[in-house]
Formats: sequence, C-alpha cells, structure tokens
Amino acid sequence: MNRAFTNDPLWISLVEQFREACVLRRNGRHEESEQLLQTEIPNKIAAWSKQALPVGIDRRSALETMFQDEQRRVEEAFFVQKLVTTQIEEQLLPKLCFMIAEELRDVVRSEARGGRGFEESFTRRLTQSPARPRVQFDEPSLDNEPHLQAA
Repeated sequence: MNRAFTNDPLWISLVEQFREACVLRRNGRHEESEQLLQTEIPNKIAAWSKQALPVGIDRRSALETMFQDEQRRVEEAFFVQKLVTTQIEEQLLPKLCFMIAEELRDVVRSEARGGRGFEESFTRRLTQSPARPRVQFDEPSLDNEPHLQAA
C-alpha cells in the first residue's frame, strides 16, 4: 500500500473493495465483481480524488500502482491456495484416511473379541487420551508463579 495513504480510511476502503472485486472475479462471481467495479469503486475514487494529497503525489499513478499491486496479491494468494490444497489432497488426506481406517479396524476387532457394542467401544476410544501430557504444572506455591517440570 502506498505509504502516503496508510492512515487514510477512504484509501484503505478503496483498496479493500478493489481487492474484494479481484477475489470475486477470481472465484467466478463476475456479476458481484462488476457491481463493485462499475459503481462502488468509481464513487470511492471520486471521493478520494477530492481529498488534498501530499505534495508530489500523482493520483493516477497511485491508483494504477494500487490496481497492479492488488491484482498481483490476489493472484499470489490463489497460487498459494492451490499449492496448499494440493499438499492437503496428496499428502495429508491419505494419511488421515489411513489413520481413521486403522482406528476403525481396531474398534471392530475389539468389538468382535470383547462383545461390546460398536458405539460403546468407539465412544470409549474417542474419549480416551491418546498420549499422556509431556508437561505438567507443579502444585501452586506461595509465590503464585507456575513452574514447569518434565512429566
């Protein structure tokens, strides 16, 4: 964001609305994006253009720079989103599915051996703590400061 406008609420609102229009367009919501681009953003630009600016600031240049910067930011954000989504789909979800399947197999085996109902066995496993805590607080002392010790 242009440093000359960091404290200008109208400029900040203009930038946020333009960013929103870019995100809407990127998400295929063209009508909503056009609504912002054709009505609300021009009105904000007109109001902003009436404000006094610091000496040496070119309004057109500031707007063009902001438009380019925000479009780049939105594209970068969508690129990162795509990378994260790919990582989740290719690595995290298969591991989670495997862990859940193993847990269900264990519950079914346990039910088959112990004769307990599936729901009771599954609920018991869900409420059990999978691991003991690694850190615990000492009993409160007179100085009222908590102390940590390895468990």
